[in-house]
Amino acid sequence: MKELGSCIGPISGEHLISESVIEVLQGDGGFSISGVPWLDKGEEKILGAQSLRANCLCTKHNSALSPIDSAARHFFASLKNYLEVDAGEPRMALVSGHDIEVWLLKTAKALAVSGNLARGNEKLSGVFTQDRMLVTMLDDPAAWPDGAGLYCLMSEGDMIVNHSRFQLVPWLNEAEEIVALQVGILGFMFLLLLEKLDTEKYPLLATAKYRPSRIEIRHPASESWVSMSWQDKRNHDDLKVEFVQNAPRHQVLPERK
Repeated sequence: MKELGSCIGPISGEHLISESVIEVLQGDGGFSISGVPWLDKGEEKILGAQSLRANCLCTKHNSALSPIDSAARHFFASLKNYLEVDAGEPRMALVSGHDIEVWLLKTAKALAVSGNLARGNEKLSGVFTQDRMLVTMLDDPAAWPDGAGLYCLMSEGDMIVNHSRFQLVPWLNEAEEIVALQVGILGFMFLLLLEKLDTEKYPLLATAKYRPSRIEIRHPASESWVSMSWQDKRNHDDLKVEFVQNAPRHQVLPERK
């Protein structure tokens, strides 16, 4: 953000994962992390939400990105509520899909620059393949490369077990740059691709749902859906999933691979 030349100090302490999203995930339970460089492999540590903070942004830009945090909270709170409660009647929520992409990108970059992304026992440099375009991508949905963005890695009719956890696994290219981020949250599996789609490089994405128009959650007595709006003039498919059960409460940061 320094490249904009518009920073206003001081540097502020912000949550690496939005506090409001942490509150949604933890519910009445605790918040634990694993897979970060400062824990041994397989070790898990329970933290308070206030512990996951770093000084990455100036006060101005931290404030400017706060609406993205609100959009993410609305998205994940709606998914969580629709998964956990069979209301017996339809429920609907609407969110900008681009806001969710930007929130995931911002969160991943904060984790990277604060030294909280690792592969095996090695801390990652935090370099993204699109670092030169990062600020533009945060501001303009049209600046994303063709085919870049959010993919849902689940298939039609998949059964959902509601894990209250957040997992983030970076995908690296040969230059050790982060090219994509695999994200697991509330039992859903997404991938945020940061470069132009190449199905030969990423065959998994050939059949994945790109920027789904809505996520439908089916219970025995009701159906609910979260609609996602997009500005890319493409046709977008729905994703329908069947709810199975709630899993024990447990939250996780980046998983090592």
